[in-house]
Amino acid sequence: MSRSARHLSEALTTLGLVCQGGTLRTGSRATALVGLLWLASFAHPAEVPSDTRPLRRTPVVEVFENWKESVVFVTGPLARAEKQSPAEFFVTDPKRPLENSMGTGFVIHESGYVVTNAHSVEKTLATVVTLADRRQAPADVVAVRHDQDLALLRVEGSGPLKAVRLARSDDFLVGETVVVIANPHGLLHTCTSGVLSAIGRATHLADVPGVTLQDMIQSDAGINPGSSGGPWFNVAGEVMGMTASMKKDAENIAFAISTTTLRRFLPAMLDVERRYRIVSGLAIAGDGACAVQKVLPDSPAARAGLRPGDTIVQLADRRTPTSLDLHLALVGRKPGEALAVQFTREGTTQTTSLVLAERPKLDAKRVLQEKLGIEGTVLDPNQAKAMGLLSARAVLVAAVNDAFYGKVQHKPQPGDVLARIGPMRPRNPEHAAELVETLQPGEAVDLVYLRRRENTATRIDVHLVLPAAPDSP
Repeated sequence: MSRSARHLSEALTTLGLVCQGGTLRTGSRATALVGLLWLASFAHPAEVPSDTRPLRRTPVVEVFENWKESVVFVTGPLARAEKQSPAEFFVTDPKRPLENSMGTGFVIHESGYVVTNAHSVEKTLATVVTLADRRQAPADVVAVRHDQDLALLRVEGSGPLKAVRLARSDDFLVGETVVVIANPHGLLHTCTSGVLSAIGRATHLADVPGVTLQDMIQSDAGINPGSSGGPWFNVAGEVMGMTASMKKDAENIAFAISTTTLRRFLPAMLDVERRYRIVSGLAIAGDGACAVQKVLPDSPAARAGLRPGDTIVQLADRRTPTSLDLHLALVGRKPGEALAVQFTREGTTQTTSLVLAERPKLDAKRVLQEKLGIEGTVLDPNQAKAMGLLSARAVLVAAVNDAFYGKVQHKPQPGDVLARIGPMRPRNPEHAAELVETLQPGEAVDLVYLRRRENTATRIDVHLVLPAAPDSP
């Protein structure tokens, strides 16, 4: 008898299933079969793979590994102060170190455009992002929509980055898996998951008094301070929304700004044609398919043969399934550049070439005089330090047209500093001119001027309504 047969016989005898003569006891055949199977499992154990990772690779793991490189940490020294306090701009306690803000953002265009929350950067003196490979790079605040808690950053000198894919507007399934990648409490690239709990929510933001956001999506995924701005992915790797807040005094209730809102406001925040001084002549639908609504006469689009009703499906090397994709396809383009256009007209696919025209160069001096009634110059870092400013990101006022400020109680004066235009901090006269270039007579803008006289630091908040017919300084 072989060893295995002997062991089997001994085991069956031990179990009381075999008589001394070697025959099975009556009524024990079924029990014997169970015993044999049990022993066989020991005689031939199941093969365990040496690498179990394929078995553990869930959709959540796939999303994290594929898209973590698109998520950045947003931080910088934070100027904390009460509303309309000089302490937001001036050094009040030299011995007290500045606190750093914490937030998250994600790459919307490979050239370095990053989307995050407005409340994460509005009070930050100098925004810095930490990339997935732990490199740090300065980021310029390009645009802010305070009422939507949206901010657009541009990371300089980072090289090509991996941009996310946005889900289609309103393409959400309550109950589907949500994967969040964020930096809670500065813990870089933390992954949490949950389900999409609800859509169409409205919520007040604790960090942004007076702002109520609409069309929010809700999840039970783990959210903490520092998660703000973190993308919410579905299992297809598409961003459904961006963390805005968590419900105070509650568990497992978090809210995100949906891609419906992102697609609605990002084109204007990118403001591609003005930013890159190009002209296409196209007016595109605000959301949905990239449908041409209007073609300006004698424009590049008109010369290319495009018409209202056409749908652009590809511009140069970029597919344009939505209108936002066309704006992204124009990022970094230059006047005179010829772009291949693929479009559909009455069900037929056609191609043409769009040669971008040049937008007139910005005359910063003229724009500041016409829009704000000031002459602005560069603020030297030494001047900023002498004034006791927290940051040299501002414009020094050289002259003022009093006609602009006739009804203002505290008028700006030469030697003052223009520190804020709306929610934005102008870094120099050219940037200030870009921020006010499109303002029209009768429109209003909120400005913050700073003044230092001996030991007195003064903040001057001005609600300026542009005159209908401003006088020249």
